[in-house]
Amino acid sequence: MRVLAQVEHAAFDVPTGTFTIQLRDGAERTPVLAAIGALGYEPELLDGPPEHARRIDRLDAPTSTGVREGLVQARARGAPLLVALGGPFCRLCRLFEETTLEDERVRAALAAGAFLQVDVELEPAAARDFNVHGVPDFWLLDAEGRVVARVNAYLDPDEFLAVLGLTRD
Repeated sequence: MRVLAQVEHAAFDVPTGTFTIQLRDGAERTPVLAAIGALGYEPELLDGPPEHARRIDRLDAPTSTGVREGLVQARARGAPLLVALGGPFCRLCRLFEETTLEDERVRAALAAGAFLQVDVELEPAAARDFNVHGVPDFWLLDAEGRVVARVNAYLDPDEFLAVLGLTRD
């Protein structure tokens, strides 16, 4: 079996600069570990999620200035806040900007709430606030900062609108 076919999920943790790889059920560790070693890295095996993988249900006191301002704007409007974390280094983030954000339906849906794009390289505090493990990473927060939805993947316009619940079916 090819090495990549054994990987269920791989993510880069921006704050710590580490990769996390989750293997598929029944996957053989040996070829994956050998491939990582061939790249010059020393893998560490964990029994469960890494310590930095914490669940966030509410964003009470963000350290990121942009996120704080976005929440203030959302509260003032009584609207949700959609935070898109990414950066110019991310091919899928650029694709999102070029396709999904250019869709008229997406623009109309986003106009109903507050939308904040954050470059995690320029604002690492936002990556820490949201415990970002890979980009693009989208967070939909209600006006009080409670997490309504999170998607850590590229979404085309239809997927974006459906998954984040910004339109009615």
